[in-house]
Amino acid sequence: MRFSSPSVNRTGGDVSQVPLASRCVTRTTAAIAASSAVLALLLAGCGDDKDSSAPATTSAAKSAGGETIDNVKAGTFVVSYRSAFPKLAEGKDDAKISGILVDTCKDIKGGKGEDEVVQNVIKRTKGTTEASKEEAQAIYQMAKLLC
Repeated sequence: MRFSSPSVNRTGGDVSQVPLASRCVTRTTAAIAASSAVLALLLAGCGDDKDSSAPATTSAAKSAGGETIDNVKAGTFVVSYRSAFPKLAEGKDDAKISGILVDTCKDIKGGKGEDEVVQNVIKRTKGTTEASKEEAQAIYQMAKLLC
């Protein structure tokens, strides 16, 4: 009796070497991760705010222009950004990543067009690598939900 490895092609030809994940799958996975993190944020915000034991003051992420984003939104953005775009997050601390959110929200609230905001996101993400148009579009969509 002859046993063969499961990776051996029984037709006698070579087994083709096909990558397991294509770029499209990677982008889709990143978009799903970012979307699920935003959904978790939205669901977390639906709780009862009448808890008397909670402190009355909250800290917030601020930019130089005075724009504020609460810590939950900034933290959610940072976690989503790091998980969805690990190459873009390389070498950036949490403050730098939350700054991307704050500045993008300023652009959105300032009435800038989507194309202009996406181009600004590409500029803001420069580091070891730069965001592609699709990545910048996903970042824009995340920020738009959090602003």
